[in-house]
Amino acid sequence: MPALLPSLKKSYWLFAALGGLYGIFMVLLTNPWFQRHALYAHKINSAFWHNINEPESFGFAKNQVTPFHLNTTDGETLYCWHVLPLDAYLEHENEIVRQAGGVVEDLKETPGYRLLKGDEDARVVVNFHGNAGHLADGFRTHTYRSITSIPKTHLLTCDYRGFGLSTVRNAPHLPTEAGLITDGISLVNYVLSNLSHSSTRTVLLGQSLGTAVTAATALHFTSPSSDTELLPPRSAELSNTKPVSFASIILVAPFPTLPTLLKTYRILGLIPVLSPLRPYPKLAAFLTRRIKDPWPTLPRLQALLTASKAQDQPVRIHILHARNDADINFRLGESLYEGLESVLRSEEGVVNVQERKSVLGGERVRRGAFAYRSVEVDHSHGKTIVELEVVRFGGHNEVVGFVPTGLAVRRAFREASEVVRLGGRPGLDVE
Repeated sequence: MPALLPSLKKSYWLFAALGGLYGIFMVLLTNPWFQRHALYAHKINSAFWHNINEPESFGFAKNQVTPFHLNTTDGETLYCWHVLPLDAYLEHENEIVRQAGGVVEDLKETPGYRLLKGDEDARVVVNFHGNAGHLADGFRTHTYRSITSIPKTHLLTCDYRGFGLSTVRNAPHLPTEAGLITDGISLVNYVLSNLSHSSTRTVLLGQSLGTAVTAATALHFTSPSSDTELLPPRSAELSNTKPVSFASIILVAPFPTLPTLLKTYRILGLIPVLSPLRPYPKLAAFLTRRIKDPWPTLPRLQALLTASKAQDQPVRIHILHARNDADINFRLGESLYEGLESVLRSEEGVVNVQERKSVLGGERVRRGAFAYRSVEVDHSHGKTIVELEVVRFGGHNEVVGFVPTGLAVRRAFREASEVVRLGGRPGLDVE
């Protein structure tokens, strides 16, 4: 056999080394400790050199952001931000800049809370960020500035347990699916109960992993008695709440389930996870069965739609995905939409819209530039609508701070206000 050329030898050993590293990575993923570190990447953040207790360094006005602590029902302490809308900040700037900076233990003792409580038209966006980093990492602060530029719109967000400055006291001392859902429920319950803010003037906004947290949290509040197969067994104990309806549930770069995602997911848009195992379905299935936190977003949202119909509540779910998302393929957002559409398609009076650009680009797409789809049904107490918007740009992380996301929030509050103006019932959470 002729000797390999030196360049071919180098290529051979390079690919062999990469294959070996990939094999080691796959073996490590079967270990729950390593798997959760890889999934949540909570140790990868810039808190070591960024002071997140100083929001001005991230581009906010003095005291526009109030850091505060939120205690969960299972003993964790979450690090959170309350970001004021610019119009409220400008009107009360003299009072706000005089307050002491830094973390507060009780948000209700701050001027920001008084502005929220004192404005009967005030709105709240509860934001759930993706994996890795802390609440101010990367493009996340762009999202907060975009949302709070909307008049009367406050934003609250927290780091999940184990992320940033939030604690992780409970076993296994790592972020888990059940733990993050508890954090999401705790934050929304704080807004609705402690801050006494109406759910009909509240939007839940999630990006990437945050869409899975958002879906589980929304299901808990829409149907508190949901099957424990879809929610952690202890979730029913987390809050004494009646079913509520939110102004909207906005999911940016979502996925149906984690096993489905991993078939095409690329870390940082470059490193594949399970896609190299397509020729080996049994091995891929073995690894899939070892996933500890499956994050079944599609089944949870399907259960939410079914529960809302039984309770005669309106629901608005808006899915937004960038076509150039290199991490989570936009077709997973389409798959999630199609699974929700199937729940509503059989109802009487259903209205479907499907618009998509062809290769020639001649078709009209009302929103999203690349594709727009919607399904809606009128119920006696409001409209249930699920929308999909595929935009051309924004990638995986930037898109949540782009204008289409802000427009989705504005549309949600406009529709909710219109329901109230016309005398409709905006859900069971009525002030």
